[in-house]
Amino acid sequence: MWDLIVVGGGSAGAVVASRLSEQPDRRVLLLEAGLDYVGRDTPHEFRDRTRGLGMQLATPPTMRSPHFYFQGVTARRGEGHEVFGYRRGRGLGGSSTVNGLYAIRGVPDDFAHWEALGADGWGPEQMLESYIAIEDEHDFPEAPWHGAGGPFPVYREPESGWGGIDRALRDAALDAGYAWAPDHNDPASTGVSPFAMHIRDGLRVSTNHAWLDPARGRANLEIRGDAHVDRVLIEGERAVGVVDADGTEYRLSPRGEVVLCAGAAHSPAMLWRSGIGPREDLARIGVDTIVDAPVGVGAQDHAVVFAEITVPESEQRSVGNRPTNIIVRYSSGMAGARENDMMLLATNHNYWFGQPTAGVAISIEQPLSTGYMTLASADPRVDPHFELRMLSDDRDLDRIRDGVERTLALMEHDAFTSRATGSVSAPRDDAALRETVKDTMHLTSTVRMGAPGDRDAVLDPDLRVQGVEGLRVVDASVMPTVASANTLLTVLAIADRFVRRNPEIGL
Repeated sequence: MWDLIVVGGGSAGAVVASRLSEQPDRRVLLLEAGLDYVGRDTPHEFRDRTRGLGMQLATPPTMRSPHFYFQGVTARRGEGHEVFGYRRGRGLGGSSTVNGLYAIRGVPDDFAHWEALGADGWGPEQMLESYIAIEDEHDFPEAPWHGAGGPFPVYREPESGWGGIDRALRDAALDAGYAWAPDHNDPASTGVSPFAMHIRDGLRVSTNHAWLDPARGRANLEIRGDAHVDRVLIEGERAVGVVDADGTEYRLSPRGEVVLCAGAAHSPAMLWRSGIGPREDLARIGVDTIVDAPVGVGAQDHAVVFAEITVPESEQRSVGNRPTNIIVRYSSGMAGARENDMMLLATNHNYWFGQPTAGVAISIEQPLSTGYMTLASADPRVDPHFELRMLSDDRDLDRIRDGVERTLALMEHDAFTSRATGSVSAPRDDAALRETVKDTMHLTSTVRMGAPGDRDAVLDPDLRVQGVEGLRVVDASVMPTVASANTLLTVLAIADRFVRRNPEIGL
C-alpha cells in the first residue's frame, strides 16, 4: 500500500513526487504512461536549445515518437476549423521535455483574479514565493523577486544569438513608445523583453532532470513507467487507489491520497472515467456518476495569429534555430481586459507555415473564450478531444484585431521594411482572423479550482476534488483561468504551492 499515488510524471507530477518523497516515512508511487528514463538519456534533439522546438513543430504529429508525445489527443480551434493533433508531452518530464523552452511567469493580476474567483491563498504574494523557490535565475539572481540555486534554470539568450526579426521588433516597439523591460519576470514589468528559457549550459532542463533525477534512489519512492492509468478507485466517498488499463490495481494506505498530475488533457479524462464529471456526458459514455461536476468545462488556450513578411536568404533562419527571443507585453485597455493581457512575439522563422516567412505573432494572453472536452468512450486507450472555441467571445476578437493593427503599425518601421522583400501579410477582417487563429498548446482550466461549494469549480483551494475524499489534482487543469504566459513556470509554481499548503498529505 502507498501513502501517495501520483499519476503522471510530467511537469507537475515530477515536482510533487520528488518533493513529497523527501519525507522518508511517506511511501510514494509515481505512475507514468510513458517511459521511465533518467534525464541524461533524453534524446539530444529535445535537449538542444536551438533545434528542439522547430524540428518538433515541423514534424507531423503521426511521425513524432509515441514515447514523448500522446498520439491521439485532438482539438478543433473553432467552427469551420479542421480537427488536428493537439500536441501533449508524454514520459517523465512531460511537456517540459518537448515544449518551446520558454520560462515566463504569469503576471500578478492573474493571481489576484484567481483569488477573486475563490482560489483563496493563490494570490500574487503566494505565487511569487513559489516562483522564487523553484528558480535558479541566471541573469538577475540578486533581484528580490528571483531565486538562485533552485532546481529550475532561467536564462536569456544574449543579443549575439538573436535573429533579425528579434532586433526589428525591439527597435520598432521602443521607437513606438513601449518600455524596455530587461526582465519580463519582474512582477512590475511591461513592454519589450528578451524571452527567458529553461536551459543550463546550452541544454534543456526538464522537470525530470531538475526534480526526479536527484530523487532517484530514495527507498520510499517508486517510479513505474508504461503505467497507463484508467481511473481512480472510489469506495463510498473516498479514493482508495487507481487501476491501470490492464486491470492492475494500486491501493492506498488508510490515510493515503491519489494526486492526478496527468495534465490538462488527461486528468479530466481520468476523472470522467472515474465517475466525476457532467452527468449527461458520463451517461453518454456508459459511466455511472459519482459526482456531477463541471470537469472538462472551461478549457482555455492562448489564441494567436501572425503578421508575416518574406525575407531574403541572408535573414532566413532554418527551423533548427530559435524562433523567438523578443516579446512585447502590453495592456490593451479594451473590454474585459486586465493588465498585460496581450503579447507580441518575434518569429525569426514561422515554423507553422515554413520558410522563408518571418514576422510577429499576436497572442491573447488573457482569453475570455472557453471551450470544453469530449470523450468518445470510456476506453482508457481513447484520448480526449477538445473544442477550443477560440475567438468565440467577441471581446477576444476585438483585442486580436487591435493587436494586428498595432503590429502592422510597428512593421512599417525601417527595422522591418529594410529586411522585407515583399508586403506584410496578415488577417485583417473578422472572417480572416477566425479562419487563421492558432492555438499555442497551452491547454488549461479543465478541472478548475475555486471556493468550497462553488458549483462552477471542481476543486477547493487545497486542490481536493469536491465530493470525494483522498483525491487531488495538481497540473495546468486547476487554473481558474489561463495565466498570461507560457504555462510551464506557473504549473511548477502550482506544484510547489500545493506541497507547501499540504505538508502532511498521506500521513
